Amino acid sequence: MSSTGGRSQGGKIIGEAIGSGAVRVGPVTNIDERAHESLCGFSRLQARLHGAELLDEPGIVAFRGPIDFPAARLAIRSGTALAPAAFSDAVEEFFLSAGRTAAVYVRADTDAATHQELLARGFVEYSRSPEMVCEARLEDCALPNGVDVRLATTADDVRAYAEIAGHAFRHLSIPEEITRATIDHPDVMLDPSVAIALAELDGRPVAGACSIMMGERAGYVGWVACLDDARGRGLGDVVTRRVTNEAIGRGASLVSLEASPFGESTYARMGYREIYRYATLIKF
Repeated sequence: MSSTGGRSQGGKIIGEAIGSGAVRVGPVTNIDERAHESLCGFSRLQARLHGAELLDEPGIVAFRGPIDFPAARLAIRSGTALAPAAFSDAVEEFFLSAGRTAAVYVRADTDAATHQELLARGFVEYSRSPEMVCEARLEDCALPNGVDVRLATTADDVRAYAEIAGHAFRHLSIPEEITRATIDHPDVMLDPSVAIALAELDGRPVAGACSIMMGERAGYVGWVACLDDARGRGLGDVVTRRVTNEAIGRGASLVSLEASPFGESTYARMGYREIYRYATLIKF
């Protein structure tokens, strides 16, 4: 099993020249498979942003960041090239040879065998998250009083977004410094294939989201976040709607995301629909 450093490897992020990280996309047409491949692509991007070691081989995509914490050490079963036991062997070899923690995303509907294999090896289920998709432009909505929304254009904008996301993702038990350090990379996050929407309340950035083009026809939405003191104004809807429509406008016929418990009902009201769920299994 070989791994490649996410910073040193020349390549593309799902067909867009966004920098380092090997990416391969096959001719997948099934919506479930396209959404799953977008998550794999997002994981490759995270490897670069974390400065992580990337394992990208048939059947597995995984990155191992410099911090020994599950949010920085994630694996996905990317296909059926590895049987559940072989995939679990690869997970343990990659993560536990250089640390104690790991996180694995497993399709809850189609990969029960891998789920059971990991449980038998001491992983525990941390959460289940719906995979949700949107296939058409969302209707524009009126902005709340005092709110403006715009796309990020500067390094300061990216830093503001990183601060917002770091603060918000503490509620998912992710240390603030991990999220902040992951996102605060203007060289990547201001690439033309990435759109960051910032919502400002009375001129202060208080919410954000990003979409990333995963090839010519797919988009991925991530890091939807809002500061605590700005909650209750529908700003998660505002920024998610903006980056979803940016991706659709750039040619995506499918936009996907994994919803947290905080955002699931919002995305459903907007027009996203659930196609399956991921179980997140972790080891400490």
